[in-house]
Amino acid sequence: MHIDRAKLDAVFADTVKKANKGALSAVIFDGENILYEKHDGYIDKENRIVPAADSLYMIGSNTKVMTTLGLMRLWEDGKLNPGDDIRTYIPEFSVRSRMGDYPFTIEDFLMHRTGLVCDMYRYMTIEKHVYGDIIDGLHHTYRTSLPTEMFSYSNLGFTLLGIVIERISGMKYADFMQKYLFEPLAMEVYFLTETDLPDDVRNRTARNFDGKGKRQNDPLGCCIPAGAHTYTSVRDLAKIGQLLMNKGKYGKKRLYKKKTIEWLEQLPVHDELDRELAVIGHSLFHHKNLSDYQTGPFHGHGGATVYQYSLFDYLPEEKIGIIIFSNFDTALSVINPLERALLNEYLRQAGFAKKETLKRNPVPADITRLVGKYDTGFGPLAFKLSDQGRLVLKAGSLVMKTQTLAEGWIRVILPKPVKDVPADLRVLGKVYLKQAVYFGHKVLIMDNGTAKTVIGCRYMNPDINETWLQAAGSYAPDEGFSERFFEGMDLKLKDGELILTLKIIGEKLNYYLHVLNDEEAIVKGYGRNCRQTVFLKKEKGYFILECDGVQAKKKIR
Repeated sequence: MHIDRAKLDAVFADTVKKANKGALSAVIFDGENILYEKHDGYIDKENRIVPAADSLYMIGSNTKVMTTLGLMRLWEDGKLNPGDDIRTYIPEFSVRSRMGDYPFTIEDFLMHRTGLVCDMYRYMTIEKHVYGDIIDGLHHTYRTSLPTEMFSYSNLGFTLLGIVIERISGMKYADFMQKYLFEPLAMEVYFLTETDLPDDVRNRTARNFDGKGKRQNDPLGCCIPAGAHTYTSVRDLAKIGQLLMNKGKYGKKRLYKKKTIEWLEQLPVHDELDRELAVIGHSLFHHKNLSDYQTGPFHGHGGATVYQYSLFDYLPEEKIGIIIFSNFDTALSVINPLERALLNEYLRQAGFAKKETLKRNPVPADITRLVGKYDTGFGPLAFKLSDQGRLVLKAGSLVMKTQTLAEGWIRVILPKPVKDVPADLRVLGKVYLKQAVYFGHKVLIMDNGTAKTVIGCRYMNPDINETWLQAAGSYAPDEGFSERFFEGMDLKLKDGELILTLKIIGEKLNYYLHVLNDEEAIVKGYGRNCRQTVFLKKEKGYFILECDGVQAKKKIR
């Protein structure tokens, strides 16, 4: 097929425009070749170094696909099975549980369905840690759900899978991956921070920039490489895509059995609703709506550090893939539309038919059945009847009209002017919401046009007691973190809700809490970071809060 690169270039330029504050690199590939490649901006502004085919970016969680291929190597060699409990290889691993003792299978880790907490930030700073430290760090955490039930993305889960590779192989993770994956694929990969990279590649390395294009140092320096801190190029990551497209073959070499890759690409869920909502199989995301053209589902992953973002997606049957790398912290607003625009242009040129536009028409509904309150990442959302008997959605003090649509979906109508709506709530005007029962839980589903996901569950009373009320206030870091990484926490009571705000890596994460006792509360909601335990204790005249593996304190008055 002839590719009109000029038209793809025009799409690239029109989508990026002036939004690039650092560098962008993109490739489209098939099972054998790079079909299209484009680079823009600077990986190093000070020295005016532009990105190229061999430029190295941090790919973040795209590393998880590599880790999975490492585990597949051990599986094919008869050294593990996906159904094995991880404690077979890490017997000292344990977490606390309020729901009994259940297995922690390797397959559940691959699918992020173990109930393990997502992150412990003390192990993600630039300071050096021993690879296995995370095992001790997890001992006092609690399991957040029963196995297979709640998809809750966990970086720590892949940390443990990296340790499994080390325990079984007797090799360092990086050495094992180099020998059994990167060398056979002739890939250049570094599991290092920018300051640790060899001198001869540093001038090919993408520096970090903020949304204004100012040079920054990344505060993360993950102690283990199995799920995060990895440098490679777009062309080299494409080799992973080609290996998967060709069902274990790269060029003339067969590196994996066909059935192994077919297993890796499965989405092993059987409940109809779960299959519709499941976003990840064996470490690969399953995307259905990344383009406007009729194709099968995309497989892939994504990656993010503080400043660098990457996308990796491919069509298994059509053998078309796309990768985009970036190195500035506002890149998500660029690379997602860029991926869709480039895919749409390529698929148009390749002769794919356009999808029919999905129309969700307004329909009457029994709105009294839709009344209910949910804990979500936006905070509590309540569907109520207005004085006029209409269904409205209440978020804090904001009340929004709704429209009932076909198949039980609900459209939220933002009040005007939209600029008066808090920024985090404006997304509600761009998505569809639906109520459902999922694993016995009443949940709220969101469809953003690319995927359907659970964003919340039935409202839980905060049950705030006197100790937690007394503990409200501002907390300073208690572990020697730089303020640039961790600024502390705020615990406050607002509209009857107990809210913990974690100020970390330049972001503010709001967790709505349900108090269990004087020393423990859980984060309300459903999914990533939800149902984890927040700890409170009194020590030497201070209240000490612990959340996500970091601590902060304030004086008791």
